Amino acid sequence: MLTHRFGATACLLFVSAAPLFAQTVKVDDVEFTLSGEVRVRSELDARTSDAGTDHATLLRTRLGALARPSEQVGVFIQLSDSRVFGEEANTLADATADRLDVHQAWLAWTPQPNLTLTVGRQELAFADERLVGPVDWTNVSRAFDGARLNLRAAGWTLAGFAMSLDEQAALLATGLNPRVNADSTASDRSLFGLWAATDHFDLFALGDMNATDGPDRSDIDRYTFGGRARTQLGNVALQATGAYQVGDQTQTGIPRQDLEAYMASAAANYLLTGSLRGQIGVQADVLSGDESPLDDTFGGFNTLYATNHKFYGFMDLFLDLPRQTGDLGLVDVMFRAMIRPDVWTVKADVHHFSLAEENLAGDKAIGVELDLTASRTLAGGLGIQAGYSLFSPSDAAKVSPIGLGEDTLHWA
Repeated sequence: MLTHRFGATACLLFVSAAPLFAQTVKVDDVEFTLSGEVRVRSELDARTSDAGTDHATLLRTRLGALARPSEQVGVFIQLSDSRVFGEEANTLADATADRLDVHQAWLAWTPQPNLTLTVGRQELAFADERLVGPVDWTNVSRAFDGARLNLRAAGWTLAGFAMSLDEQAALLATGLNPRVNADSTASDRSLFGLWAATDHFDLFALGDMNATDGPDRSDIDRYTFGGRARTQLGNVALQATGAYQVGDQTQTGIPRQDLEAYMASAAANYLLTGSLRGQIGVQADVLSGDESPLDDTFGGFNTLYATNHKFYGFMDLFLDLPRQTGDLGLVDVMFRAMIRPDVWTVKADVHHFSLAEENLAGDKAIGVELDLTASRTLAGGLGIQAGYSLFSPSDAAKVSPIGLGEDTLHWA
């Protein structure tokens, strides 16, 4: 799946424009579509207690080319450079480009109008990206190496995929001894799954094999099953998502543990009409935690390869779950409002965070986060976004395992 991004985007406290293009040309009957992006984001970061405010400006530049030698075949290559202003200390001699990468490189074959096979390095995004997404907010974003098969039939879209995440015995370059591979006993890490979707329902089954989670958990075989439902009743949009995880893992000092964890989410939004346009709503997310860390069952729900920035606050205090809550889970009750006066889109989110399981002090309340954003299009291909976030900690946030400290935190 290809998403074209044309133009320049400026986020938060910085505005930038660059001449970009989107052009389709034909060369010897091969159709080429070029795409590009320049994104500049300037941040003020005061998310650490007892520390000063840090400022940094991030730049992401992308250039992509899609070639279609026939109606059935597509080839896409996308280069991406991600950097921070000032990271090259010598303005003349340093040209290392540490994060210049082939972000995507895939071949797509469509033998039938309802069937497409895509092989190579590619972004994956399913449903609202609660479990698998590219995390486009980051300066790099996520891509996978593997194959994906898409089938459309009877109102359903079915995606089956298999991705290699950590190859332990990579084939050697020509001229080297390939028998060295036989010495490798480590298992490859992989992600595979099936995702079926209609206009109102999703069903999914995912397998995350030979995963690791920090220095003390390894050989994780994790299977996630679930679904999502959504509908609209008049001006009220409703959505619910549920998932259950099973499997097993090895943890330092503990016999091999079984995995039994769950995630549940429900949201209701009232759609506003008239001059303002927009919506107001409420959402509740529950990620299970591990009640007894020394027993033979682990209950912390892992959000896999999700775009967590969309769900658990724009300050990104809870990206690595369940690790960042000490495996105690997370409960997030969010109130949301969005209006579109004239050319602006203005949003306000309020999150109330708490642990799903009590910490050692018997506390659950983590704190409240406020996220404010405003965005608009300035011209064709040029947009701007500004934002401010604040986190007020409660008792569970101030101490281990969360350890955010006593201070009110800020980010813009």
